[in-house]
Amino acid sequence: MRFLIRTWARQGGERVPRDRMLDTEHLRIGRGTDQDIQLPDLRVAIAHAELVRSGKNAVIVSRSGDMMLINGAPVTEHKLHGGDTVILGRFRLVISPGKDGADLQVEVEETISARDEKSQRHTRLSMSLDEAGLSRRRLAWLLFFLVLLPGLAIPAYLRYQGPPSRAAAPAADYTPPPQAPAWKPTDRIWVPGHFSSFHSFFSNDCAKCHEVPFVRVRNEACLSCHKDTAQHVDDPHLLQMPVFAQARCEDCHHEHKGDAALVSQANLQCTDCHAQPQLRFADSKMPPATSFSQKHPVFTPKVARYDPASRQFRWMEASQDQPATLHSDTNLKYPHDKHLNPKGIKSPHGTKVLVCGDCHQPDASGISFKPIDMPQHCAECHRLDFDPDEPDRLLPHAQPTQVAGVIRDFYARAALTGGVHKPGAPEIVQLRRKPGEQLSPPQARAALEWADRQSAIVEDEVFDKRVCGYCHTVQRTGDPALPWSIEPVTLGRHRLEQATFSHAEHRTEKCESCHAATTSKLSTDVLLPDLKRCRDCHGDPGSSARIQSNCLECHGYHVAREQQMGAPIKTVSATTATTEHKP
Repeated sequence: MRFLIRTWARQGGERVPRDRMLDTEHLRIGRGTDQDIQLPDLRVAIAHAELVRSGKNAVIVSRSGDMMLINGAPVTEHKLHGGDTVILGRFRLVISPGKDGADLQVEVEETISARDEKSQRHTRLSMSLDEAGLSRRRLAWLLFFLVLLPGLAIPAYLRYQGPPSRAAAPAADYTPPPQAPAWKPTDRIWVPGHFSSFHSFFSNDCAKCHEVPFVRVRNEACLSCHKDTAQHVDDPHLLQMPVFAQARCEDCHHEHKGDAALVSQANLQCTDCHAQPQLRFADSKMPPATSFSQKHPVFTPKVARYDPASRQFRWMEASQDQPATLHSDTNLKYPHDKHLNPKGIKSPHGTKVLVCGDCHQPDASGISFKPIDMPQHCAECHRLDFDPDEPDRLLPHAQPTQVAGVIRDFYARAALTGGVHKPGAPEIVQLRRKPGEQLSPPQARAALEWADRQSAIVEDEVFDKRVCGYCHTVQRTGDPALPWSIEPVTLGRHRLEQATFSHAEHRTEKCESCHAATTSKLSTDVLLPDLKRCRDCHGDPGSSARIQSNCLECHGYHVAREQQMGAPIKTVSATTATTEHKP
């Protein structure tokens, strides 16, 4: 006989058929793996039944001797007709006339899954508390009163009855309250966990935080000690919004859970607002930040812009995805690439190879760097001499008014003393004079006129070309007293205002692995690494990154802004000897 066996299965909530043709005289049905129709159910025998031909009809015969439920009646043998239904365990077999070349069609379907059947069996065998005579409501009330007495009533009585007052009784009659036995319940059972070490000094004074009994800790209780803590933002309009006005200190700071929970480290505390800032703050222009690894804004450092009219620097927010804005005015000429030449640079003491640490030395905080100091870091190569005949005579740095005076005094003294051998010098200046020899007024006038001319030539050379102008931006003033002006300098003041970066914690990395100083030709370059460089090591908690970092790793919450955007920068003028440097 030729059988069409159609097996129904469920996929995604839908019944899906799977057909196969089988040519055999004996269609075997059972639990065994060698059966033509395998029914994995313990109530089905390994070889339970066979479907065979009997004359012109097909007959199903039980080979195991077990009954079969056919059309609702238990039998061991049955002559099949179209539409007959055979139940074996949890499986239903429907017999129908064959089609597509088959003599008979057998549809097999599982009426209930093994998991559902097991669940129903457990439900029938389970017993509820009500069936056992113990209702949940009665048990709940019993437990409630058992907890209420030792957990609330007795501790509350011991806590609020208070010891006898010294004012109410003479000192001689006063006796301290007896120490409660260890078994006796006290208000200590209300404490849900260990105090943090930061608040341990008042751990026995519950009223320090819990000012009103059975009322959760108010913000005012925290601010009584932390009154100088900065807000998260400094905009009064934003502080009136519900996200800040209704915020509680306890949303992020959980006491009685030890030191680890005192400050919440979960990124969700931050991304709850910053994932979609426009939903919380309608006028906000903040870019969304959902995670550091996947979606985080590019760095936007504050850089300096110089206004020559006011001789002031101002902050401007630059963005790494807008290269045209990513430069910071310094009024200094400093090519990093030349100073970091691996072959070295020429110095009075020979060729010297410089590294970043020769100038950039960390301060005590490990975050920023000590100020760049000209005498310490630059003077070895950039000498401030001005006369070849007197190479050890140096000009003062960052004192332009004194520079002009030093030059004029030097050449006036040389002209009056004599013995100056310079091209174009008059004879009265070149002649060496005897000690005590006095010049006549015409001679002194001629000598000083040469000194003025020579001073003007040297001043122009010093300010414009060889000394000051070599590193600084210099402007001609038109003032005969001080013809040249050195523009004020700000160095390295660009920084990330909304993040904290510790150079001390990254001391194992080479400077050039993050900062492209070896290819920087201008002092206006902002040598800030790209966000991708940080992601080489850092990633979100739970990611595969080498360093699991949460938001608080770089960003604080109670952070007062050091400088408002658009506010003037503290100028490092030409009268200051050192130049401030902050990353």
